[in-house]
Amino acid sequence: MSTLDEISGEIKQKTQGAVQFVQQAQHLFEYFAKLANKEDNAADNLISQALDNGELSSFSFTGQTTDLSYFSQSDTMPLSAIRNIGDESIKEAVKQSFDRAAYQGYIALDGDNIRITAKGKEYISQPDFVRAAQADHTAAYQKSVAKMANANTAENEVQMCVGLRGNYFNDFSVFNHTDSIDLSTVINHPDKKTAKQILSNVKKWQSEGFVSVKDGIATVTQKGKALLTTAGFKAASVPLTEGTVAAVGNVPGAVIVVTKKVVTEVAKAVQTAAATQKR
Repeated sequence: MSTLDEISGEIKQKTQGAVQFVQQAQHLFEYFAKLANKEDNAADNLISQALDNGELSSFSFTGQTTDLSYFSQSDTMPLSAIRNIGDESIKEAVKQSFDRAAYQGYIALDGDNIRITAKGKEYISQPDFVRAAQADHTAAYQKSVAKMANANTAENEVQMCVGLRGNYFNDFSVFNHTDSIDLSTVINHPDKKTAKQILSNVKKWQSEGFVSVKDGIATVTQKGKALLTTAGFKAASVPLTEGTVAAVGNVPGAVIVVTKKVVTEVAKAVQTAAATQKR
């Protein structure tokens, strides 16, 4: 065999290998797309069960009357939910707020639980209350996320993050910015419907091998990284924009997950670039 034949053979093998990879990636994307539109009863049941068992019932108490919105997800609240509030000033405010609510007939003590009454259900279903509750608890959520994100940040660093919204394709692009995300801020989000949708998507990603989940951390796999590079995925998704906690936290409906820390000067450059793009 001549040298030319040998070289031709090597090129042919490499070309076939590249074609096979593209075909595999395309098949992966098509399956991913099909799965996104498929009803995942197993994931839905798993998350519904977790909600029912209280595992996802983390609630950001504020000490205001709108804390009664807790009962929009359950007719009863264990007394331990109040006892376990870490901030003593908020705990005391919650006690006083709930005492007033009991006096007004919105809630009643039922053994080791607090139960919402028919009058209370009517009260928390009013549009004005729903709007106020959403505003109060979104603010409390954003404050808690900012505190968590900045807890281990040095003076010359800024914590970056992205906002998830429950879109199967778009949210997966978070892994363009980080290899793993902490699901605790998803679980604690006041909008349980959006949180449930995001967690359901994570469950699907996990079942197809795109992420692994351990101790509340979802980590992208090599299979998932390969998916991010396919033309099909790029065409189907709108990549998430990375920004500071303050910037992303001010976007209505965003479920914040942290990505990486950057030094201050780099953070300023990112913010400047984002501001320029908006213009």
